[in-house]
Amino acid sequence: MNVNRSMCLDEIQIIFQDVDGCLNPEDGEAFGATEDWTPSVSQIAMLERLNRAIESSPVSHFIINTGRFWPILSQVAEHLTTRKARYFLLEHACVIYDRERDGYLDLVAVARQCEMGTLVERFGNLRLMQRLLDWYDRVGQAGMEAVYGGLMPRLDKVGNLSYALPEAADPDEVLARIESMIRADFSAVECASLEFCRSDRFIDILPGIHKLDGIELMCAYLGVDPGHALAVGDYLNDLAVFEAFPRVMCPANAHPKIIDLTRSKGPSGIVSDKAYGAALLELLERMRA
Repeated sequence: MNVNRSMCLDEIQIIFQDVDGCLNPEDGEAFGATEDWTPSVSQIAMLERLNRAIESSPVSHFIINTGRFWPILSQVAEHLTTRKARYFLLEHACVIYDRERDGYLDLVAVARQCEMGTLVERFGNLRLMQRLLDWYDRVGQAGMEAVYGGLMPRLDKVGNLSYALPEAADPDEVLARIESMIRADFSAVECASLEFCRSDRFIDILPGIHKLDGIELMCAYLGVDPGHALAVGDYLNDLAVFEAFPRVMCPANAHPKIIDLTRSKGPSGIVSDKAYGAALLELLERMRA
């Protein structure tokens, strides 16, 4: 593991952990993205190894931080049974699921309780997202299907508008079209709160909330100084975290920009020489040593 010796691993009380590209087995076998997906034997084996390592590590909290939503992530969480994995930052931190209470936290109320005025305002954008989800069900989906053919239902998310890119369509053109439709039906002020983006498989429209917001909120909520937290990620949707958060780690398979940002942290950045879940496993074992 490429870690500067001045980073004190025993100071880390909380780990914020990405899923895709970070919890996979050694061969990188991808997790499924549909609600009927179930983990493979090798994926389960890696998750259960990680679960044992988390449980025996000195960290107090292990928080998944992902763009995935609960109906899919629950298949992963089923094999992370440690009580340290109580909270899950989902949908790019637009949702925080509390497994012990089997429900979502009221993020505006939590931000207000933590006296984080900026986050009170930002998480307030989730009200707009609920209107946008309703708009897509009534208007947007039919409009997109009329152009591209086939069914284009949205994913069962509550804080993002996300749907699969149609086959053979130009992803940037699809994104431009839905953005144009939304801008025609919502005010300029409302649209200023939205972020229009895509991956290689999905369109994602976000309410101006990022993974870093969720990390900052959870640190305050749990009473953990951000200096005693570590964020783990691998891809470009983690850029805001890796640019601003003090302590970060990435696996060897991370995007080059993420690797560069991690190295730029000096003593506070870990670029593992292990890929996927093996990177986290090695970190946890070093923390326990």
